[in-house]
Amino acid sequence: MSSKELAGGCARIALAPLLLFAGLLAAGDCAAQRARSKADAWIGRDAGELLMQLRVDGGRVQIDELDETGETRYTWSSWNPAWTETVTTGGNVIGMHPGGPGVAPTPIFDGPAQSHEVHHDATHRCDISFFADAEGIVSRWEYTGSNCNRDIKRPRD
Repeated sequence: MSSKELAGGCARIALAPLLLFAGLLAAGDCAAQRARSKADAWIGRDAGELLMQLRVDGGRVQIDELDETGETRYTWSSWNPAWTETVTTGGNVIGMHPGGPGVAPTPIFDGPAQSHEVHHDATHRCDISFFADAEGIVSRWEYTGSNCNRDIKRPRD
């Protein structure tokens, strides 16, 4: 193999992770574009439709009057709830009990099983704010968060 062939092979190998990274960026951009498209569908609609179509129970929506602009801001906030899992361990693994046909082997521990709970805090997914003008017509929106594509809903016609 010549050095030219070797260099070309290295370029192809180095290019593969770059293509994967570019694909992931494109997928993220597509998700953001879908979120924007869903939010854009509310522009020009009566703000009352927001309250009729989107969930308002449990403190999900916050409504603020913006005196400086004459707008009303409707903000929905979504969160993954806090949760607790029980983790069971049995000490050090000292062997494996063979499984049968279709049954996975199971570990053999050197001590008794111990369980403890691991708490996971709530995590923020998305805040979407729609702004209605003085006539109550949605004129713009803003969102922040890492999972807005899933949480922003388009209007039902």
